[in-house]
Amino acid sequence: MYRRTMLRAGGALAAAAYAAPALSQSGKWPSREITLINPNAPGASTDLTARIVAQALEKRLNATVIVKNVVGGAGALGPSTLAAATPDGHTMGLVAISSHITVPNMMDVKYDPWKAFDVLGQVASLRYGIGVRTESPIKSIEELIAQGKQKLLTYSSNNVTNVVAMFQLAKLSGAKFRWVVFQGGVESVTAAIGGHVDAVIQTVAEMKPQIEAGKLRFLASAATERWPDYPDVKTLRELGFDAVTNGPFGYAFPAGVDPAIKQRMESALADVMADKAVQTQISNLGIVPTYRNGADYAAFLKQIEGELVPILRETGMSKKKAA
Repeated sequence: MYRRTMLRAGGALAAAAYAAPALSQSGKWPSREITLINPNAPGASTDLTARIVAQALEKRLNATVIVKNVVGGAGALGPSTLAAATPDGHTMGLVAISSHITVPNMMDVKYDPWKAFDVLGQVASLRYGIGVRTESPIKSIEELIAQGKQKLLTYSSNNVTNVVAMFQLAKLSGAKFRWVVFQGGVESVTAAIGGHVDAVIQTVAEMKPQIEAGKLRFLASAATERWPDYPDVKTLRELGFDAVTNGPFGYAFPAGVDPAIKQRMESALADVMADKAVQTQISNLGIVPTYRNGADYAAFLKQIEGELVPILRETGMSKKKAA
């Protein structure tokens, strides 16, 4: 009896000792500034959103949150850097269709997208559109397609996620389009208005300033719905082409962060996204504030994978063979 009691006591002490480092770690967190990795250039939609979220998180965590732009590799460098980061709760970063679906299917990466991250939640959805410079003879999607059937047309964008609708449009219409990769969204739009490419597919934040300046002609929304600021411009689907670029994005820790820290960050992020002021700031960028918790966002990305991977294979974007 005495021996069994001592064994139970010893087991309890061992469990307490095992749990102590985690409890200690979460109790001191955050102990320094937090880095938020964004895989797009300064001024991009995700960058502007990240700065809004970072500022709001600072107030809730009582810690500095620094947005770090890790650009390159057609969108692969950011998530690869996040996946390799120390899982101590002081590094977080953007996760989206690019990090989980398009990049791992298009190129060799050193991380498993479904094991490398502890997903914290979705914060927004991007709206995409197709445009040409105002001096272009192309004045509609129909004219873009007509010219694309006569000759190869080029278009700019900075991320593989963005261009899915253009690949779909080419397949559905028979037009020939070639993607020219640029480092950032702003550079992509600049290339189009400068006449270096025939068209551009980007988000509201990058396109709207040039549309309003009269330098860019907005041909169609590549989102599931029209842009609120341009209600007369139809979606590709409304024009008869079942082509769309989805744009959900959110944040994650690298896998292995103390569950107590993850819970605190997820709660802070939920509180940020419930803030009407934050929602308004994001909406003013032309982005849809959309919150899902970590589990729901991970499940949503998994759902999109099932819908998107067959399209990537059909369009030749995926380099991986079907299982």
